[in-house]
Amino acid sequence: MLAFFKERRYESGERLPSERALAERFNVGRNALREALSTLSTLRIIESRPNSGIYLRHLSTDSSFETIVLLAEMGTPPSPREIQETLEVRWPLEQQAVTLACERRTDADLEKIGSIIVATQALLADKGNIHLHDTAFHIAVIESAHNEILVRLLNSFYRLSQSRRHALFADPERGTESVAQHKRIFEAIRKRDAKKASSLMHAHMHRAVIYWAEILGQDRSTAAR
Repeated sequence: MLAFFKERRYESGERLPSERALAERFNVGRNALREALSTLSTLRIIESRPNSGIYLRHLSTDSSFETIVLLAEMGTPPSPREIQETLEVRWPLEQQAVTLACERRTDADLEKIGSIIVATQALLADKGNIHLHDTAFHIAVIESAHNEILVRLLNSFYRLSQSRRHALFADPERGTESVAQHKRIFEAIRKRDAKKASSLMHAHMHRAVIYWAEILGQDRSTAAR
């Protein structure tokens, strides 16, 4: 249905076809259609106005961040601008997480992070793509902060970019650089050196911004051809 809205180029605030017309267009029953519309309404993509009809919302101002994440998981990838903007928000949150991890991490947390680094190095040795291992490292560090809100927020950022992270680490040099930085961050967490860990994460996120700029630039170049 979202693809249909895009294909027809409906604008934010524009009235959409009636339930009956949409049911006929997608060849589904009214109950199934209403369930789909209810989901879109929950995501704040559309709104139903009594005695008026169904309208497309202003997604940039009306919807939540979780809506972007769910749309990505439903097959509508985030735009380059959305990814760049999420990096701006994610950056200080990752620094806060690693600072708290230095204060609160347990031996079990260290064991988990360390095992991920070992597994990442083994995968690199086999010339594999480390996108899942990279995500696992960051989530393990965030979990070591023992702050459930941080875990939920930052996990959403990784869910949002999941479809593109394989391309991000297709270049083995990026993987090698990334795991080297992970090892230094891990050592700072182990020593509970919050100042150094924060500085290392700052540098790591700066590199991530450069990596993503390269990937998103390639995407735009491909689309232009």
